[in-house]
Amino acid sequence: MPPLDVLGSFADPKNLDEGASRLVNVRVVPREMKEGKVSKVRFVGAPGLTTICRPTTAPCLAIHHALNTIWSGHADGSIWRAVDTSVPVLAGFVAVHATQPIIRFAEDRTALAIATNMNINNSLMAGTGYIATVLGGVANCGFDASINFDPSAVAELDNQALWSAASNYYTNQSDRVYRSQPLAPANVLPNSWGTKEARADRVVDLAVSGRVLWPLGARSLEQWYNSGANTDMPFIPFPNSLVSVGLAARTSLAVLRDIIMFVATDRRIWLCVGQSGNPISPAWVDLLLQQLTLSELSQLTAYAYGQGGSDFYVLTLPGSWSLELAGSTGVWSYRQSPGGRLDHAGRCATETAGGATYVGLDTGHICSLDINSASEPAGAMSRVMITPWVGSQEARQTFNSLDVTSSMGPAAGTFTLDWSEDKAVTWRGARQILLPQPGTRRAIGREFGTGRRRQFRLQYSGTQAPFTIDELFMQATGGS
Repeated sequence: MPPLDVLGSFADPKNLDEGASRLVNVRVVPREMKEGKVSKVRFVGAPGLTTICRPTTAPCLAIHHALNTIWSGHADGSIWRAVDTSVPVLAGFVAVHATQPIIRFAEDRTALAIATNMNINNSLMAGTGYIATVLGGVANCGFDASINFDPSAVAELDNQALWSAASNYYTNQSDRVYRSQPLAPANVLPNSWGTKEARADRVVDLAVSGRVLWPLGARSLEQWYNSGANTDMPFIPFPNSLVSVGLAARTSLAVLRDIIMFVATDRRIWLCVGQSGNPISPAWVDLLLQQLTLSELSQLTAYAYGQGGSDFYVLTLPGSWSLELAGSTGVWSYRQSPGGRLDHAGRCATETAGGATYVGLDTGHICSLDINSASEPAGAMSRVMITPWVGSQEARQTFNSLDVTSSMGPAAGTFTLDWSEDKAVTWRGARQILLPQPGTRRAIGREFGTGRRRQFRLQYSGTQAPFTIDELFMQATGGS
């Protein structure tokens, strides 16, 4: 039989697509035809997370590079700097929402701009704007008094901080975006604002792609640019620019370089770059999102990172599941952290000079991304590969052998191999196997008996990394 092909066949968390393949902490890397390989794909393990520090046990909500250091914001309201070292420094505290805290960071040349979704003066307001510096720590911008504004989102473009996502506690402010004076993120003049006008919906959040500002509304998206034509508010919408979906879950928003990704109000994953935006999620992910309650939808959280020629978007329903999209291939897989969790602990990420990527976890840890590691702070990751159905319901076959080629070799230690005939409910025939020598194709299991159709599962909890399976073949013959 040909190599097992898992492309386009992935089990959803609600198991509506029974008999589909499932990859946990393992990615699909499609091969190019010029490689001359029979197999269409390789399987590569998701990267490990090496602990740098743990400033607090409160979940990390935001992490960002600014002022030549790495900053993190946590659910207890603490803001830390130098979290890329083993000795983080407490910069101060901000007000955060008690049940669903949100912290937004933006890098200015002179300060870190911070917005939160809690106002220290009045719980009916949307949020509060702050700045932080290495020497001065965290300071309230005082927008309630200076411009009657309570922003819960901030971005930075052309050396100007852009503040938005306010309430209407102060009249008609929820659709406005204020901009600061250049290189002075806390200095915002009363007339320095523009309005999201194409639809009568509020601004939920802000994101920047290249030199394009995206005000993300409750029911629509706009794209703005710096026209330079108005001294009060130079940022204006592009002519005829409008996308008629909104941001459904604020914490599903993830920005990586010029790529903006989020769950939209049509219950699909959208990707926006420059002035264009399109849905990118496959149908089974759309179906999954459509089944979520409004409460579950609001709990979705996400982050993005780049590695190995692709950008990845990790979407999590806390306590239930985490899905990872490879942007270059459109292929999804699962992420799970150790310790019996069903989801992944990562909540935010940032890239830095020199190529390092730091990830903030819901345990408070700050970690570096490392494909040469198989561990996270809670222990070694477990890799799981479940094949789609092998065989057919119409005729019986004899399952002769499962052949593998891998660069890991027998030094990787033992793998567990078993199979199921009842839609992955019951697993049978468990055996411990070793991989063949690197580059050698060999059967890792033989004589699986006869049946109509089966799924095979390969599990690995060892510490060797990178994890790689170059080819995976099932040898079967018709008849019993």
